[in-house]
Amino acid sequence: MMSTGTSDRKNHQAVSLEGVDPETCMIVFKTHWSQVVKILEKHDPLKNIQAKYGAIPQDEASTVQNYVEHMLFLLIEEQAKDAAMGPILEFVVTENIMEKLFLWSLRREFTDEMKIEQLKMYEMLVTQSHQPLLHHKPILKPLMMLLSSCSGTTISAVEAELVVLLNQLCSTLAKDPSILELFFHTSEDQGAANFLIFSLLIPFIHREGTIGQQARDALLFIMSLSAENSVVANHIVENTYFCPVLATGLSGLYSSLPTKLEEKGEEWHCLLKDEWLLSPALVQFMNSLEFCNAVIQDYVNKP
Repeated sequence: MMSTGTSDRKNHQAVSLEGVDPETCMIVFKTHWSQVVKILEKHDPLKNIQAKYGAIPQDEASTVQNYVEHMLFLLIEEQAKDAAMGPILEFVVTENIMEKLFLWSLRREFTDEMKIEQLKMYEMLVTQSHQPLLHHKPILKPLMMLLSSCSGTTISAVEAELVVLLNQLCSTLAKDPSILELFFHTSEDQGAANFLIFSLLIPFIHREGTIGQQARDALLFIMSLSAENSVVANHIVENTYFCPVLATGLSGLYSSLPTKLEEKGEEWHCLLKDEWLLSPALVQFMNSLEFCNAVIQDYVNKP
């Protein structure tokens, strides 16, 4: 639904919106959506018996993508004043637009490339919107549906974008714990384990490289919340594999450490950080060890 070059277009669009009347933005948004709806309904088997899953011409798919990109720019740039949410956001929520767009993707061949595009789309919405979008279930629910569809993926590009988005979501939760309950309830709607975003991060606890560090940072956001919230803490301990994965993974990394390091002579030698950073196995073990220590500290310092 989003192309990889959205950042440049977003900057151009943001400049063009300066000084534009909010009512005009709303009119443009609704006009775009009406055009999208025509295409969506044309390929909806429930509304058109001739529609077939997956059989959507490229030109129509591109048309939907272009309209949706412009709609998202308008949504992101909208700033609510006295109201709880701006008129565009209210329209998105009322019309359940985000879920309809996700279901549109499912009617096509939901490729890994499409998953990556949608993960990037939600990352942009979460990080750049001037309004707290995650407070609204019609936005949060399709997000959870997307995350659930990425569960268990082994495609590195999908994993990378998934963890980036999960990291942003956990950061947002840490700043605004009031939406925590919404994440639990929305996960239930998907028929998945409660608190889906936490469960999705567990396989990346001991992963090497940037993706592992982003996952561990995201998990630490949640661990800090669990120190204050017994519901989260009990869920982690009783309903997830977090503790076993944490322990067995660290044990496995320890077993993989080199049995012998380069000799520095017969004199006593202390292994400095600059030295162990040269050993990938040691780096991975130390990163996981530091993470385990941080998790423990959260509970030791729990009031």
